[in-house]
Amino acid sequence: MRSKTLKPEINDIAFDMRVNKGILPTIEISGHTFYVDIRMDKLRPKDDFLSKGIVFSEISKYYDEKNEAYTIPYNPVTHEFQEPNYKNLSKFPDDLIAVKFPSEKLLDPIGFNRITGCDESHGLADKKLNLKYTAELIPWDKTFMSDLLRKNVKEQDIFDKSTKGKGRKI
Repeated sequence: MRSKTLKPEINDIAFDMRVNKGILPTIEISGHTFYVDIRMDKLRPKDDFLSKGIVFSEISKYYDEKNEAYTIPYNPVTHEFQEPNYKNLSKFPDDLIAVKFPSEKLLDPIGFNRITGCDESHGLADKKLNLKYTAELIPWDKTFMSDLLRKNVKEQDIFDKSTKGKGRKI
């Protein structure tokens, strides 16, 4: 019997699989499975070795502290985070989707504890340890991109009106 200091008795099977068997948590994003690999600072595609995956340090500006989650533009073909050209964006991207998923601390609390130097079971007593997650698909109009598009379209409209009729005469 394990001592009471290792408190994840809520889900001992998941704790054993993560700590003793080295099983990494996974997250499904738009039908593709990723390993939550905290040591490599990324969500690593399970079976796409050409993809660099989703690197946490590259998506840090998409982190929402209040919800402890990321909402990012994601390319489902390359299985990677992909930033559109926000400055010239005049419509929602056709090749990207918006996905939301928990922070690395919530996706893999044991891995997070390890890299921060805490005891593996730190903070697990009151949480359910999970090894499988699914990212949430977010409609573009429910993201920050709606306001950005309105602003870009308005600026383009102002620019078009100011340049109308001007140009070279022959």
